[in-house]
Amino acid sequence: MFDLEIEIKKWKKSLYKHEVFEDGLIADLVLHLREAYEDQKLSGLDDETAFIKAQNQVGKAENLAAEYGKNQLAALNRRFPFRPGRFMPALIFNQIKTALRSIRCQKGYSLINIAGLAIGLTVCMLIVLWVVDEWSFDRFNVHAGQIYRIYRDESATQMNSTSALTPPPMAAALKKDFPEIVKSTRFGYWQRHLISYKDKNFNETRHMHVDPDFFDMFSFPLIKGDPETVFSDPYSVVLTEKTAAKYFGEEDPIGRTLTVNNSFDVLVTGIISNESLNSSLDFDLLSPFEILLKESIGEDNADNWGFNSFSTYVLLGQSARAESLNQKLKSYLKKYDEEDLDQLVLQPLTDIHLRSNLEHDLSSRGDIKYVWIFCALAVFVLLIACVNFMNLSTARSATRAREVGLRKVVGANRHQLIRQFFGESILMALIALVIALFLVELLLPMFNSLSGKELNSAWRSNFSLLLVFISLSLITGILSGIYPAVLLSSFQPVKILNGIMRSSGANPFFRKSLVIFQFSLSVFLIIGMFIISSQLNYMRDIDLGFDRDHIIHVSMHGELHDKYEAIRERFLQNPNVLHVTASMALPTNIQSTPGTPMWEGRPEDAVMEIKTDFIDYDYIETFKIPLVEGRSFSREFSTDLETSFIVNEEAVRRMNLKKPVVGKKFGFWGIDGQIIGVMKDGHFQSLHHKIEPLVFKMFPAWLRRFYVKIRSDNMAATLRDLEKTWEEMNLGYPFEYRFLDEDFNNLYRSEARLGNIFEVFAALAVFIACLGLFGLASFTAQQRTKEIGIRKVLGSPTSRIVALLNQEFLKWIALANLIAWPTAYFIMRIWIQRYAYRADIELWMFFLSAAIALAVALITVSFQTLRAARANPVKSLKHE
Repeated sequence: MFDLEIEIKKWKKSLYKHEVFEDGLIADLVLHLREAYEDQKLSGLDDETAFIKAQNQVGKAENLAAEYGKNQLAALNRRFPFRPGRFMPALIFNQIKTALRSIRCQKGYSLINIAGLAIGLTVCMLIVLWVVDEWSFDRFNVHAGQIYRIYRDESATQMNSTSALTPPPMAAALKKDFPEIVKSTRFGYWQRHLISYKDKNFNETRHMHVDPDFFDMFSFPLIKGDPETVFSDPYSVVLTEKTAAKYFGEEDPIGRTLTVNNSFDVLVTGIISNESLNSSLDFDLLSPFEILLKESIGEDNADNWGFNSFSTYVLLGQSARAESLNQKLKSYLKKYDEEDLDQLVLQPLTDIHLRSNLEHDLSSRGDIKYVWIFCALAVFVLLIACVNFMNLSTARSATRAREVGLRKVVGANRHQLIRQFFGESILMALIALVIALFLVELLLPMFNSLSGKELNSAWRSNFSLLLVFISLSLITGILSGIYPAVLLSSFQPVKILNGIMRSSGANPFFRKSLVIFQFSLSVFLIIGMFIISSQLNYMRDIDLGFDRDHIIHVSMHGELHDKYEAIRERFLQNPNVLHVTASMALPTNIQSTPGTPMWEGRPEDAVMEIKTDFIDYDYIETFKIPLVEGRSFSREFSTDLETSFIVNEEAVRRMNLKKPVVGKKFGFWGIDGQIIGVMKDGHFQSLHHKIEPLVFKMFPAWLRRFYVKIRSDNMAATLRDLEKTWEEMNLGYPFEYRFLDEDFNNLYRSEARLGNIFEVFAALAVFIACLGLFGLASFTAQQRTKEIGIRKVLGSPTSRIVALLNQEFLKWIALANLIAWPTAYFIMRIWIQRYAYRADIELWMFFLSAAIALAVALITVSFQTLRAARANPVKSLKHE
């Protein structure tokens, strides 16, 4: 049976296949077809015949498209050659004026949109500055793409173990044995140094030692001195600008002499400007490696392939391939030590800061995972701001429908309207950019405090960065305006002017979806914030297996090492000092290993890497390390100093020793000793690592720091007394100490800082989402003014009207929670797996996140709905 409407839809669909037809033109052609159909019906034809004749009269879609295309081309050809195109500067100026007029006419909505975009851009720009800073590490070096660090893969002796430390002879040997390597240098230090100049004394922790090739490989700018000759004298030193100012003030440092550990002098031969450079090589002073061999570790270790204590860097030739060299390095160590199963691996210099997770690294590194996390966070926040713009623009579509209709009637085509609406969104984004640049300047000091960086607003002097920010703003404007522009420009003038357009704005389902999307992101960020905070609290509060409270530690270097016993005796005379002991490594970061030890009943092919620390008497008592078997080191047993060992429970399990463990043979480095005690497992490394086998041994020559445990009451007075005692002993070294719990917190300092940044930006994301919700609630209340007035006249209480207006928004937020929960759980579960010991992801985190989102949304929406519900119904009905 013939159906007129179905046939018209088919004909209309055939028109849409041709790009020359715009919506307005198609609507006019449909009206023309209907008029022709009515004329044919008046002549007495049946419905189907009348439609066929009317269709023939108007024309087929193909013919109409061809004719319309010819007319457009003819119109273009009739223009004079010198006549400019339609996109003229005057037209651009007019569009800007129109956009500004639209912003002024809708001040409230424009303010919400610009504020949301400005905050989103501010967050995004701060993260861009942070990411650029992280990414820039080591890239200032001219040969950055050719420089590699050598590290050891120890997987043959311990699963997934890698070390950044290599032996002293490796750098020269690699350069000699491989033609691909054109330069090489060692980099490292042995212990902190006391550096003296006249009456100034400083304990320096970053006095590094390198080889002559260092300045040929790395591009650290020397502002004084010649890189070819600065290390001609083996007893020389190169200072950074900051260090030179600390010692010499306004004096010229070149040619001056510094005294090291009150035992030898070094000559200042150069000054480096490295304050503004991001480098994975941290140093304040540089000296030839030869000094280290002569004055610290002994020249006999120059050829010791088992003395893994320093970093090695190599520079490859232009034609060398790192992949090929990596294959050759796998078995290289066997050439010098047949029993060494470790493999050497090349690590690109530009990967060290963000992609390095090696043990024994010289300084803390960044993490590429956090770079991606914060990039995603920036995108999330910006998307939430863009969604606000889309939502409010589409919600207001009904109020702008008549404007669109009139513009189309007077000749505006769809492309012109799209340009107009894009112009408005881009203009708003550019206004937001100006505000965002101001906010970045204002908030950068606070952001630096949160992130621990020294970022500056480089966009003022860096045109590339400014271009990035402008591009970011334009992308934001286009992304925000794309849907409103397409939607508003598609309105048909016939329907608009006849009043057929809906008053509630176009496509409410899409608008609801946008609100759900942005609040899903917000809830995801809130849940992520709770999980990160929970993990940080877990790490701070976990029982480490030893006591770290009220303990200070002081470095022993130079002559202090020989005076340790005297210092210990004097400090113990203070009634507020409970214990004094010493060790090689901090108990929060024990990483040294002697390789696979010998133990009673060990199979010949057994392999076990065991962490080792060398300690003094009273170490177990000072840190209250619980013993499950045996005893601590004691002065009553003369053999404890030479042949006694204390191991942890994990070592006992790995060695498969049966109780009693005490008295069983154990040793390393050719020492045949016995186990005198078994300590309970504790966390002597960061919680990123599982508890590993651990052994304590006494070795006085290797002690590097001593610890003082003091009473908790009146600690400040006790510390003053200790400093006074130190000065009375005239030791020649400044009394510098650190609290052990500070060192523990420093292990997770980067996580804590990033967690703080995440919390702040998550809160801003929620705030931006609430801005959009506020605007949407305001618009909804405005659209339902007449309904609210009628309900109030009929006796509906204010509370019921508020509940009625709120319930739709709360449904959206509830749905957003259902989407965000599983997403947050799976993504944050992947993140938390990086910790060997981690907090549980608990249900309360999700419920509390939902409660916060619902509460914030309810407060935001209720402000507008309550205002609308309490309005005088007479005024609202009169207005309508």
